Amino acid sequence: MARNSSHLRAGIIVGGLLALGASVAGREIMRRAGTRMIDWEAVRQIAHRRLGDAAAPLSATQRAEAEAFYRATLLEIEPIVAEEIGSELPAALETPAVVDRLQWVDLNIATFRVLFERIERTLLEAQTGPDTAGRAVSRWVNRTLGNQQLGFMLAFLGRKVLGQYDVSLLAAGPTRGRLHFVEPNIVGTASTMRIPRDEFRTFIALHEATHAFEFEAHSWLRPYFSDLVGRTVEQLAAESGGLMERVREALQGGEGHWLERIMTPGQRETFNKTQALMSLLEGYSNHVMNAAGERILPNFTEIHDRFERRGERRGALERAIMRITGLDLKMEQYAAGERFADAVIRDRDRAFLNRVWTAPEMLPSLDEIRAPETWIARIEATAS
Repeated sequence: MARNSSHLRAGIIVGGLLALGASVAGREIMRRAGTRMIDWEAVRQIAHRRLGDAAAPLSATQRAEAEAFYRATLLEIEPIVAEEIGSELPAALETPAVVDRLQWVDLNIATFRVLFERIERTLLEAQTGPDTAGRAVSRWVNRTLGNQQLGFMLAFLGRKVLGQYDVSLLAAGPTRGRLHFVEPNIVGTASTMRIPRDEFRTFIALHEATHAFEFEAHSWLRPYFSDLVGRTVEQLAAESGGLMERVREALQGGEGHWLERIMTPGQRETFNKTQALMSLLEGYSNHVMNAAGERILPNFTEIHDRFERRGERRGALERAIMRITGLDLKMEQYAAGERFADAVIRDRDRAFLNRVWTAPEMLPSLDEIRAPETWIARIEATAS
């Protein structure tokens, strides 16, 4: 009995120590896990590290020279683009920011944080029952993977993006948009394509200026776009049930892009609205750029053709990354949106096409982007 009693006491002591250790470990796990989906400082460090030698900063002299060039160029571009679009800007665009690759990464992290805060709120509101160590471990693992994926993607894009209109666009803040030029990428691409640096700078400035016109000249567009993107990401977070089964089915093939195949019907509907607007923005921008290009750059057509052909030189790894991340959808948007704009102007005129900017209900759906005659018929029926 005494020996059994000593074993029992030892078991109680050991069990108590294990329970205490488990409790402490559980609290530590939950403390470290937190509630955030992404550790943004970790993402920043990963992206900066992956950029490696490409992360060299611009000197003050390089930045000042480039910004002076873009300001002067935008002053020349604005009246020509305004004439092609048929609308004036409320205020001038000549406030460009010249950034290096590290700065571009940091600016876009700020935008991603805004989106992920909406996702986090949605997930927390949907969570039932108390938080547990198991949930915390899952959150911890997912955050670690998410940090790596976002850091890799930002580093990849940090080497590719040439210009960008308003990285705070998704936040829909009160400030006006701003044009950002990733100067190391612009200079490097111009050298690779054997295009004079300043001519290529002007080419990129023209494209980004047309995007600025779209948003700055139509005050309802920024909040509408912000709300649409926000609802898209919130739906992706809220309607996550059965995701793994949809992923398995998507990987087996089917119609559309694999990202579209993993969505629920509700997610796909909102996503398609976003895709349609992006197609219109890119296509309209390209159409105006082509119309104004020859008036700004004598050899615009040659630069444009060489720029369009650069996609043919992408390696297998780059194409795979674009497919996995969905970046290839953006390339499709350019082509589909431009065909839409060209078709509407050919069948009606530019004034008719510009009706897209009068209100959200005038925007084309994704099906109408693909079949412009259906949008024309709907708009004419609305007007009658």
